[in-house]
This record gives sequence, C-alpha cells and structure tokens, in this order.
Amino acid sequence: MEIKIGNTILCAGTVRNSNGEPVGPDGLTVAEVPGIAKRDYIGADRTVPEHVKCNHGTVSFSVSRVFPSVDAALDYALGDIYEEDVEGAFTCGGRTVFEHAAVTNRQVSHVGCAVAVGYTIEG
Repeated sequence: MEIKIGNTILCAGTVRNSNGEPVGPDGLTVAEVPGIAKRDYIGADRTVPEHVKCNHGTVSFSVSRVFPSVDAALDYALGDIYEEDVEGAFTCGGRTVFEHAAVTNRQVSHVGCAVAVGYTIEG
C-alpha cells in the first residue's frame, strides 16, 4: 500500500528491496475522533449530538529502508529524510485520509545498511 503526505511517498508497499525504497507499513494504528458537538437546548430532556464535520485523528506506522551501502543509509538517516514533506494531503492506497495533515513525530533508527522510520501523522 502506498502511503503519501504531500508529494512524498512514506511507504511504497510490502515488496522487500535494497534500493532504499520504504517498505511497510508495520504497526499501523489509526485513531479518529469524530467531530461531534453536544447541544444542550433549553427545555430539552437530553443532550443532542450534532455532527459538525471537523473530524480529526492520528495515524502511526513504521517503515524500513534497506540501502546498498552503510554510507547511503547514513546519508538518508542524517540528511535526506529532512527533505520529505511534513504536511499536506495524507493518502493511503490512493484514498485521502486527511485533506490537511502534518507529521508530528518522526523517529529514525539506523543499523548497518538498514534504516527504520516511525511516523505519527495528525490531521
């Protein structure tokens, strides 16, 4: 499944490779809070919920990247990752999840030729 934010591909699918393409997602977690406002009308016997269409949520997942050399992995972990978009439309498999989203947390782990990246995206 391709996962993108803005024009950056955060996850290219599950096919393993050694060219640095992001593979995953691993540990995908989705939490959404529907945009509901509670209305307390005068004289009403209960609160009336109203959907006000301001849903927001959080998506967390990790990907792994395997590079042809340790130097290429370090170049990505210490430099190229900062060229990724951190805001924009968030899409999964061609479906827009959040029209306006931002990466709120990004964790990078490097071991040899491999780099693991954990993302938290809110929208």
